[in-house]
Amino acid sequence: MRVEYVAFDSLGVKSSCVRVKTGDCDIVIDPGIASETGSFPLTSSEKMVLRRRYEGAIRDACSESEIIVLTHYHYDHHIPDQDLYRGKVLLVKDPENYINRSQRVRARALLEGLEAEVKVADGKTFRFGSTKISFSKPMWHGTEGTNLGYVLSVEVEHKGEKLLHTSDVDGPVLKETTDMIVEADPDILILDGPPTYLLGYIMAYYNLARSILNICRILEETETHLFILDHHALRDYRYMDLLHEVYRKAEASGVSLYTVAELMGEKPKVLEGYLRNGPTRWRTWKSFRKEDIIKVLENAVENGLVKGEWLEKAREL
Repeated sequence: MRVEYVAFDSLGVKSSCVRVKTGDCDIVIDPGIASETGSFPLTSSEKMVLRRRYEGAIRDACSESEIIVLTHYHYDHHIPDQDLYRGKVLLVKDPENYINRSQRVRARALLEGLEAEVKVADGKTFRFGSTKISFSKPMWHGTEGTNLGYVLSVEVEHKGEKLLHTSDVDGPVLKETTDMIVEADPDILILDGPPTYLLGYIMAYYNLARSILNICRILEETETHLFILDHHALRDYRYMDLLHEVYRKAEASGVSLYTVAELMGEKPKVLEGYLRNGPTRWRTWKSFRKEDIIKVLENAVENGLVKGEWLEKAREL
């Protein structure tokens, strides 16, 4: 199995586009892209240059591929251009069920009249020669009940090697999502991480705490040999401090956590931009350590926001 990391947030664009070649087939997962957020420490012109560069790379990958996977219909996961998908096999998130209104509208706009072999993928497995492509049931895009809707995680397995692309699980936050990842026990894991740049808005600190505990569990309970943490987490130049306990657990477990940029021998753009251009939204912050996680979860338990088992897990970190 050959994996090409086409476009990711650590490279300076909103994306988690992967190309997988197995010998049986050529697969592109989530060919979407958007410019980085206002808090991303690059200039507007730098963001635009990167957007154009990586959109070109995504389009090239799609033109050469046979199979395209769409885990959901946010624009950083699909480019809304029918020409990109014409003549391909499309394995897609169900456009009518377990989907919010905005994604349903986007799905219909993309798929209606599209000259492609479109297959709804939710909970299904597809075989192409000796390659198996398996999909999760619809999972929440983060917390249960979120307005962001649902996503699919996708596994590609070939000759005993397994890659899992989680899509947007926002951490993962939920135990059920973590259970799925642990059960899959992939050789290569591509995890989006928590969207810490949205702390205080869409993301609460107690959900960051749960995400950290879940990632630590994945580090402990899988034998993943290539663990990639990229996408949401790499939109925030504080990410290594906010995920302090994750990196500490990885070191203790003998696991190397990579961003795609680091895998390519480069510094993540969010850090490169911060070092060159200085801070944007956040000028002071501190590491989010075990004692902070415990304090946040104590408050959440007291207010009935989470169950006490999360606090017990935090104390075991």
